[in-house]
Amino acid sequence: MSKRSVSMAAMFVALAMILGRLTGLFRVLGLATVLGVSHANDLAILVISVPDILNAMLIGGAMAAVLVPEMHRRAQDVSEQQANQLIVQTFFAVAGVSSMLALILAMCSTWFTQILASGFTPFEISQASRLIMIVLLAFPISAVTAVTSAVLQGHHKPTIPAYGNLFFNVILIAAIFLWVTPDQIEVLAWAVVAAVSFRLLTQLISCYFIGAFRGGFDSLSRFATLNRALMMKYLQALTAIGLVVAFPVVSRSFASAYEGGISLFEYAQKLVELPRGLFGAILTMVIFPRLSRTFSEGNAGDSSKLISQAAGLILLITIPVTVAVYGCAEPVVALLFERGMFSAEDAANTARLLQIAIMSMPALILSILTMDIFYSRHETIIPFKISLLSLVCLIVLSLVLRASMGISGIMLAFVVTSWIHFLGLTLALHLKLNVSVIEGVAFKHCAALILLMVTGLLFSAMMIKMVAEPVLLIVYSGMLGLLCFGAVLVILKNHLPRFNRKLSL
Repeated sequence: MSKRSVSMAAMFVALAMILGRLTGLFRVLGLATVLGVSHANDLAILVISVPDILNAMLIGGAMAAVLVPEMHRRAQDVSEQQANQLIVQTFFAVAGVSSMLALILAMCSTWFTQILASGFTPFEISQASRLIMIVLLAFPISAVTAVTSAVLQGHHKPTIPAYGNLFFNVILIAAIFLWVTPDQIEVLAWAVVAAVSFRLLTQLISCYFIGAFRGGFDSLSRFATLNRALMMKYLQALTAIGLVVAFPVVSRSFASAYEGGISLFEYAQKLVELPRGLFGAILTMVIFPRLSRTFSEGNAGDSSKLISQAAGLILLITIPVTVAVYGCAEPVVALLFERGMFSAEDAANTARLLQIAIMSMPALILSILTMDIFYSRHETIIPFKISLLSLVCLIVLSLVLRASMGISGIMLAFVVTSWIHFLGLTLALHLKLNVSVIEGVAFKHCAALILLMVTGLLFSAMMIKMVAEPVLLIVYSGMLGLLCFGAVLVILKNHLPRFNRKLSL
């Protein structure tokens, strides 16, 4: 695949993800307007998130990490038909397993709800479990969508999967503004089922037209291509990615002990998810397939160049955004959310959580890149071990910091764990695989980047106390972010040779 075509694919995916993330933000704004910070909104957030949480933890998160490299290997070493048989057999296997899991979870819905919202009262758990039983219908549909999405990524057709979030959010936004009320959350559960069904349909049509199923139904009953080695890699990758997905789920479960805690946590996280989701989609849908192919071809030079450029671009964007958002968190939250049922006090509480949450953004996005490097090298056990240790750290830190800082302590525990996870992955890459996330940048340059971000945050904190006018605070925060952008760019251009040329992802 040429550099030009990869760049065009990245552009279309970026556009799709921007639209998807913006509509996701509009969806959250709609919930804030209609339901505010309330138990009803906590229920709505649980209903929307359950299928994607299950998909990422139990099926989908590892699908691209294992299926895409294996598709490339079989198409190159055996035949295209063998790759297509792998696709079809995986589709039906995932459909069967996810349906069985959905049935089991529906039978244990009360227990499952207690895990997702440990702070709910028995009555609230009973109320939520009835809604979760409905939305569990969407889980098998969402699970097989992970297969079709991985197939399209492997064929360098990431645009339709990238628009999946847009389709999903538009349907939910319509339901929220037309039918959802504090007493009608059930409507939202059925809207989730309809939205994931439409998303799957669009991807099935795309897979058919690119010939991904051609010859794939041969030997379907024997499931010959799903060998033990492939299943072990999948289970390891599944567990590692599932543990990472569990980070915000665990934090949100701790936050459920506070009135409207899930809502506050979700509002703050959604603003962090906007840039994280954009970069994550580009890394997973565009860069990961190319990285997988270059490693399989033994082209270490191109792989190193791609990794360094991606990491440099992530730092160039995330450090200035972190500094700018920290400074103008409260006026931005007030501007976006403060209407309808969402009060000024809710805006202030959300802004305080956002100021903490935004500090995790560089680590969250860089972690996606480091895990993609592991999976493109067919290494799954190391990310699993690091993710497991990080999850233990999250639970311990949440318990400790919650006692002294309340819900802010839970968010701080999430931030600290995100950095521990990224640093652990980076160190393991260097020691085990001899791969540098940013080749050419020494420790002192990394320290300079960290010092730059910390200094920018300190200036933002001082500016918050000195500037009372919201508009001026936004302007000054933006200017400070631009200064950080220039400083990061200078460091990267001077010390990262591969970044000094035209970026060609």
